[in-house]
Amino acid sequence: MKPTTHKPLLSPSLAQAETLIGGQVSLVFEQGELQVLADQDSVVKNLEVNSEASDMCGVKIMGNAIILKGDTKWA
Repeated sequence: MKPTTHKPLLSPSLAQAETLIGGQVSLVFEQGELQVLADQDSVVKNLEVNSEASDMCGVKIMGNAIILKGDTKWA
């Protein structure tokens, strides 16, 4: 199944993020106004590379991802 990249309008709760990711959420990238959340077990689960999320941040992101910017970022 092709990974999905979510770009929520509001900051998701941990439970919402885990539902979107499909596993335990981890902050996998943060720079300036950009945060990327993904499954912390993506390598163990052998998830597909998420090309859209990887292209956005310049590092390999695997599985579903949540892109947070500005007011949607987690503190």
